[in-house]
Amino acid sequence: MALDMYRCFWGLLGGVLGAVLASIVMSVLYYFSDYRKQKIYKSKILSRIETADMLLRENMTMDALAIFNDLLANVPKGKDPEIYAHIKSSEGRCYYNLSLSRDRSGNLSKAIQAYREALQFVDAVRSPDNYALTQYNLGDACMKLSELYEKEDSLARAINAFNEALRIYTFEKYPANYAVTQNNLGHAYKALSEFRSREDNLLKALHAFNDALRIYTIDAYPANYAAAQVNLGFLYKAATEFGNQEGNLSKAIEAFLEALKIYLADKFPAEAAMAQKGIGDSYKALAEVDPGPESLVNATSAYSKALKLYTIDRYPLDFAEIQGRLGSAYRSLAHIRESNDNLLKAVQSYGEALRVYTNEACPAEYASVQEKLGSIHAALFEADAEPETLHKVIQAYSEALTIRTLQEHPADYASLQFNLGNAYRNLAKFGNKEEYLTKAEHAYNEALKVYAAEDFPLDRREVISALEKIRRPLS
Repeated sequence: MALDMYRCFWGLLGGVLGAVLASIVMSVLYYFSDYRKQKIYKSKILSRIETADMLLRENMTMDALAIFNDLLANVPKGKDPEIYAHIKSSEGRCYYNLSLSRDRSGNLSKAIQAYREALQFVDAVRSPDNYALTQYNLGDACMKLSELYEKEDSLARAINAFNEALRIYTFEKYPANYAVTQNNLGHAYKALSEFRSREDNLLKALHAFNDALRIYTIDAYPANYAAAQVNLGFLYKAATEFGNQEGNLSKAIEAFLEALKIYLADKFPAEAAMAQKGIGDSYKALAEVDPGPESLVNATSAYSKALKLYTIDRYPLDFAEIQGRLGSAYRSLAHIRESNDNLLKAVQSYGEALRVYTNEACPAEYASVQEKLGSIHAALFEADAEPETLHKVIQAYSEALTIRTLQEHPADYASLQFNLGNAYRNLAKFGNKEEYLTKAEHAYNEALKVYAAEDFPLDRREVISALEKIRRPLS
């Protein structure tokens, strides 16, 4: 009987062990079967991602986006966060590419949303490259969106994203990425300075572009070097608002000259013209600090070089703008030397500007140039005392008054009417006395419509004094 119980025990034990072993075998088989299924599934996902990425590289954006959207509907966020982050980041690139050709603001907003969601699943420590690239792309999209709306907020978000990217893109490990990110950061700070903390953001922009130039050397990256130097030139000129005018203007000129080492006139005419314009503006501003003729002469030289490239046919607005600045430089130079000669050159430059600045196309600029022409002809009259010069004064001021009306530009209207009255009063000395003095009186009275005693006491007194001088001969 003991033997039977012994046999029964071992029989039961064998049955239990067999069942357990079978269960284990089944579990292992199920595990490996499930693992195989998961591996196949993941392989298919990665294959589709690779296909979509290839389509994106080939600029087949809509086809790529369709795959990424389908994947996003089937890939759980938490199951494989790195894959999910890659898909969202690529989706963002698709929307960014689409923004270049259609629905710019809508697609940029979608790109930004996709990049932000991707960043929730990217670890800066485990996947530093993906983190930095996504932050850079986010910053770039925010920069582009700032050109459309939410400018200040979008720029602030761009700056934050670029700075995050720079945690990974260091000078030592990623020099090329470091440079391009610093360059974009400089643009963002420069743009943000138009909205807030101007001095602080200008200084940060200067710092960023100078950091980019640690990589963008003239030999290794000539085009990037020149572009960064131009940006530095404009920034140094802007920094004169906060002091050290002579030092900052000198640095601006130096930066523009560095850019011209690459921007040769025959190869990069538009860029060379822009740099020459920057040099002209800087020398013109420098002349206000150091009132000698040298800076103004340098300014006229730079503007003249720019005008060889900014032709009226290809760049009409740039042509007109620089002609106006050249006229202003000659006008300032006339106060120092060769008065008549430089005033006549100013007249010629302003006349060229008026080929573009017509009354209909550019009324504000037209009025401004006509007023300047009037004052220059008035100065020329003091030298030549010719009645024909006074007619030119009257014509210029009268043209300016077609735009600067009493209702829309009262202060300018009054000033122009006073100067017009002075011209008529002087013209009366050469004949038709009563006619011209009557016109002078009318102009002075028009000025008095603006020059009220309580608001413009000195101007009003000057006009009344002029009126009294012409009323005596009329009475």
